[in-house]
Amino acid sequence: MSAMPRFSAAELQAALRTFAPLKAGLARDVFQQPYPLGRVIEAFASLRAPLARARLQGGIINPWVIAGLRRDEVRVAQALAGLWTLELGGAASRRFLAGCLAACIVDIDWEAELATGYRVASEISPLGVHTERIDLTIETARHIVGIEMKIDAALGPRQLERYVEAISARARWQHATGHIVLLAPFSSELDQVLHLSWPTVAEAAFSSAGRQSSKQSFAEQLIVSFGDYLGTL
Repeated sequence: MSAMPRFSAAELQAALRTFAPLKAGLARDVFQQPYPLGRVIEAFASLRAPLARARLQGGIINPWVIAGLRRDEVRVAQALAGLWTLELGGAASRRFLAGCLAACIVDIDWEAELATGYRVASEISPLGVHTERIDLTIETARHIVGIEMKIDAALGPRQLERYVEAISARARWQHATGHIVLLAPFSSELDQVLHLSWPTVAEAAFSSAGRQSSKQSFAEQLIVSFGDYLGTL
């Protein structure tokens, strides 16, 4: 092992004097305080009372986070199906669904179409074949919409092609018009497959409430909080 180099005290002092300007400049850049410290302390103190009131009123923690949906596509699909169901949220649920459908299937008055009655189902086989299970389906008197959801997973081989064929066949049997929608961060190259993004669903959730939070019904609050949750995906 080679011997460690030795420096004299004079050499060490000279080296420290050389680095002194750099040290002073670094200290000014790192510890510069743009705001008076007293005002910062006062700002945090003023937040104590509003935060205490917010805790008592609830709403700080998103209920869909507590429900443990995470990024599980099956759980998210079931939650979305429930929020679209008329029996859960009434007119708010119908507005939420209409907003999502109008964003991807244009030239149809979905508010009027859904007002005649509709049904939402999750994980069904349009032709009774268990290998063709579509995440969500919406049926009205004149339309059948199949929605395939993706968050992290990729599409399987010919998955959308099979869904297009299944929904089209079921629509013919019911004398309705079939639609396939891909709800995902990416779109499909198939002309028959329409695209819906998660941010668009979130915007539809917010729009469906359309009132101040203090005047929203419980169902509207659930829908809006679901929109907030989608922002984390």
